[in-house]
Amino acid sequence: METLKQYLNLPFRCHLLAGALIRFILILYGDFHDKIYDVPYTDVDYKVFSDAARHVVNGNSPYQRHTYRYSPLLAYLMVPNIVIAKNFGKALFSIFDLLVAFAIKILVEHQFETKDKGKSSKIAVCCSLFWLYNPMSIGISTRGNADSVPCFFIILSILFLQTDIVKGLLKFALSGILLGISIHLRLYPLAFSFPMYLSLGAYKISRKTSIKTGFVSLMPNKQQIVLTFSCITTLFFLTYSMYVLYGYEFLFETYIYHLFRKDTRHNFSVLFYYSYLTMDQLSFDIVKTVSQAFECIILFIISLTFGCDPKTLPFALFSQAVVLVAFNSVMTSQYFVWFLSLLPLVVHNLKIIPAKALILAIIWISAQGAWLFYAYLLEFKCRQVFIFIWLKSVVFFCANIFVLGQLIKSYTIGYGFGHFNVATDIKNK
Repeated sequence: METLKQYLNLPFRCHLLAGALIRFILILYGDFHDKIYDVPYTDVDYKVFSDAARHVVNGNSPYQRHTYRYSPLLAYLMVPNIVIAKNFGKALFSIFDLLVAFAIKILVEHQFETKDKGKSSKIAVCCSLFWLYNPMSIGISTRGNADSVPCFFIILSILFLQTDIVKGLLKFALSGILLGISIHLRLYPLAFSFPMYLSLGAYKISRKTSIKTGFVSLMPNKQQIVLTFSCITTLFFLTYSMYVLYGYEFLFETYIYHLFRKDTRHNFSVLFYYSYLTMDQLSFDIVKTVSQAFECIILFIISLTFGCDPKTLPFALFSQAVVLVAFNSVMTSQYFVWFLSLLPLVVHNLKIIPAKALILAIIWISAQGAWLFYAYLLEFKCRQVFIFIWLKSVVFFCANIFVLGQLIKSYTIGYGFGHFNVATDIKNK
């Protein structure tokens, strides 16, 4: 235990170097693993990204690569994979991982209104380590998945929104621009725009409030207008630019396809088996529509509950990310970083004993592991275990909702790990 405390007390730059070294070793290991084992270490999406980048290098559309359903910007980022080295993309995604950890540290430091810089820095470093040493975030990036890129832009958007690193209306413009970029890369941050908008207002509506007063209080202020305008403008500019280059194919593959997507193999979703049974049906999907309606209602309630106060905004975004993943008709491992990247922003406010936290982690990991076992039997052993995979999907869905409910119950603003009596000063250099 004493050795662990000493390690945690290392300067933050040492942790960044350690995180970089771990990721570098795993990238090298990935090449060895792929040659030896049946189950590859490299994510199949990484090969899709690389093939799309090859088409770009040859002057063609990245969508000539079948199953490439991302923004062309990602294919552009992967061009060095073709002209420099095949692992460039993995290294790039790992760098974004490190940038996320650094941004988390700065943001958490600004969450504490205290003159004790050492205490706030200590808490901020420990929060960033939740991401830096998280096996899931490490594995996702080193296997070649790009979800750390939009995660970085989301964290950076929150950073400008809630700190005075940049002052005046410019910070709201920058926040909106970064949010627009993240939405262009991945649609899910669109849900974050509403609570971020609400966090900039002052709402004092009760049953006694007159209609006129209530309407006036809901009118957007300057900050909200700047945030909204910059976000919409950025999203429109990027989307329209890609549309000019690649036409309707870009719109369909990047956005429209995901609205109707059905994945019957790599899918943790509770709708997995239903999607498998209705795979060839093109009629209106009432089950998926009802599920999405409930999802929207929950997202709206979370926004009103936690989004109106800037102090609880990060928890609103974290909770929304969990709901977005849990209710999605398609759910793969990389989706977990949507909320795991936001967890470090709120983990210090969870008033929960370590034993209970460990139990919740075991519940979540065990439910996921059980699903992966049967998925392995299906994909690599060709056993017909669809019904068992679906049952494990139901269990995993319940685990996600149960864990989120427990975290909501334990959420306490300003708790700060009980203001940290664990270790001595952590050097912030």
